[in-house]
Amino acid sequence: MIKRLFSFSVLFFAVLTIGCASDKTLDILKQDVAHLKTQVTDIQKTATEAEIKISGLENRLQNMEDKSKDLENQVFNLSAKIEEGPEIELPAEPAEAALPPQPEAKEIPPPPKEAAVKPEISPEEKKENELKKLAALPPEELYKRAYDHFIFGEYDKAVSAFQIFLDKHPKHELADNSQYWIGECYYAKKDYNTAIFEFRKVADKYPKGNKTPDALLKIGYAYHELGDKKSALKELNNLIKKFPKIAVAKLAKEKIKSIEKAK
Repeated sequence: MIKRLFSFSVLFFAVLTIGCASDKTLDILKQDVAHLKTQVTDIQKTATEAEIKISGLENRLQNMEDKSKDLENQVFNLSAKIEEGPEIELPAEPAEAALPPQPEAKEIPPPPKEAAVKPEISPEEKKENELKKLAALPPEELYKRAYDHFIFGEYDKAVSAFQIFLDKHPKHELADNSQYWIGECYYAKKDYNTAIFEFRKVADKYPKGNKTPDALLKIGYAYHELGDKKSALKELNNLIKKFPKIAVAKLAKEKIKSIEKAK
């Protein structure tokens, strides 16, 4: 910036000397020189402020170094005291304390008599309690419990639960299903005569129920298992006549073919 000012000054005087510059050119040069002087002054001022800030930072750094040395001395003194260890004064031996008065001995009460052992619940009572709990269930929950017993092969429990359902909810929409599954329980146990008897209840009590066709089919199956082919064919044909368009009718036809082929 200073070099630029010097160059303009030389140029200014050169122009005056040779007398070739116009008045307008001289005015412009004068303005540039004044502007440059102002910039030089600002630069010098900025440099001075920077020097002041640097000096302040140096003083703060020195103060921090002094404080750091003081802390080091304090740590050193504390370490020396710790190594020496504090002087411990042993307490004087306490005087022998007088024993407190002993309480009078109280008579210990006799141990309580052992409670009478409750007799174990008999299997019959246990079964009765379980049936009461089932009877207290909502119908849907009771039906689910009974069906779960059937799925897990607990056929006696399933029959009991389904029978409770029929006794408690004879007009429920699942009543015909419950009667049907009782028949299935006996069929699974290979008690085919009882199965036929229970399946027959489905057809008699719920002729329009959704399980009636299935019950008639299983009656035919049960007769076949008993070796009574004539009754089996009669029941299966009766099923096809009553319900010709449902899926179980196809199963009945296939069973008929199988029976007739074995003759």
